[in-house]
Amino acid sequence: MWGVAEEPRPLAVQIWDNDPETLAKVGARLAHQYRVSVVDINFGCPVRQVTEKAHSGSYLLKQPDRMGQIIEQVVAACAPTPVTAKIRLGCTRDSINAIDIAQVVEGAGAAALTVHGRTASEMFRGSADWDQIAAIKPHLQKIPLIGNGDLDSAEKVAEAFRRYDVDGVMIARAALGKPWLFAQAAAAVRGEAVPADPTLDEQRELLLHHFDLVCKRFGSKKASVLMRKYACCYAQGRRGAREFRKRVAKIETPEVFYAVVEEFFPREADEAGVRN
Repeated sequence: MWGVAEEPRPLAVQIWDNDPETLAKVGARLAHQYRVSVVDINFGCPVRQVTEKAHSGSYLLKQPDRMGQIIEQVVAACAPTPVTAKIRLGCTRDSINAIDIAQVVEGAGAAALTVHGRTASEMFRGSADWDQIAAIKPHLQKIPLIGNGDLDSAEKVAEAFRRYDVDGVMIARAALGKPWLFAQAAAAVRGEAVPADPTLDEQRELLLHHFDLVCKRFGSKKASVLMRKYACCYAQGRRGAREFRKRVAKIETPEVFYAVVEEFFPREADEAGVRN
């Protein structure tokens, strides 16, 4: 729950478990003590430790009645804070049941439904099936349908709205490496000129600011380890990304972190000087 109380609003917090009473207690705390804007229940996570070991996440797509019980109790506990749900198309391609699940979600009182366009068994392989996502819309009576999957550019976000019958979209993994994607996508949806990607200097400053925030929350030693994961995302598509990830994976102190960032995100003035 670190940082939740101080985070700017609106703020949604996602929770998962397979016990309705446990989730209701957690949801109530989020809604009434922390006063979050939205409580989202994750029925879409395909990770083994969540599904097979905890019988949660996308595992519950095989148990629609259980999902309904969870949503009903969390909705009652969180009122009037809206409760939403995120699902996948199904557990496997042979058992796609997103339409049935969507109706359970709506019937249980959820305020919105997000659907990732893959099955649990597909993890993140292949491409998200947006036709399957859009096929759910006619079966919902009142809650919005939010599509999710493979939205890694402003153009893809705008195209999703043009081509598919969805009320909203969710940007997920792409945001870890391109936190500026939200502003670009918003401009594209409004029909405005899409802002250019930040300069190398600006990207470096974002990465350093990210590290500073993690240091303030966890202390510099733990932050240095945590940033191994997040810093790698900033290198996606960049020259030398593989070596950068290799170096970042061994970071243990802020000093080493700063040195690696300076090497792989050189100041543009310095880089221009080298070229000249």
